[in-house]
Amino acid sequence: MNEEQHLQALEAFSRHYRYDTGYLKEFLNGSPEGFEKFADFQPLATHREFLPLDIFWVSKLAAMQVADCGECLQLNVRMALEAGIEKSIVQACLQGGSRLPENLKDIFDFATSVASYRNIDPLLEQRIDAQLDQRQRIELGVCVATASVYPTIKRAMGYTQSCSLVEIEFAA
Repeated sequence: MNEEQHLQALEAFSRHYRYDTGYLKEFLNGSPEGFEKFADFQPLATHREFLPLDIFWVSKLAAMQVADCGECLQLNVRMALEAGIEKSIVQACLQGGSRLPENLKDIFDFATSVASYRNIDPLLEQRIDAQLDQRQRIELGVCVATASVYPTIKRAMGYTQSCSLVEIEFAA
């Protein structure tokens, strides 16, 4: 894509998700070559081949809460709802995961631990092993790892935002 096409795509994304892409436009303007490489990375952040949809989004929302508590989390809430995740699941994630079904609670706790670089409780590790195969664990790792990229870039560029309330309503 050329710069104009990237700008058009950012504008469309911004309108659709009600998300401020100003930092991405600044990135594009300041380093077109760097932005092009970043754009090539973006499909990895949404890659889902083996994980069930609910596990993917619970993992993404858990990891995003570790990395960011503002606009990026809100964006992911909107994307999860648009993907068909039940509002009650999204709400439970935003409330720390305690009201999730047991299997998803384990996923939430696991993703949070991975994103936080904490040791994984051995019993949780066993339950995750029983729930996910190696391909799914790899994919969950990619899901968690990529969640931090956007907030990290924003933070480095000085776009730090304080915590804000996250809305659950989203009409696609």
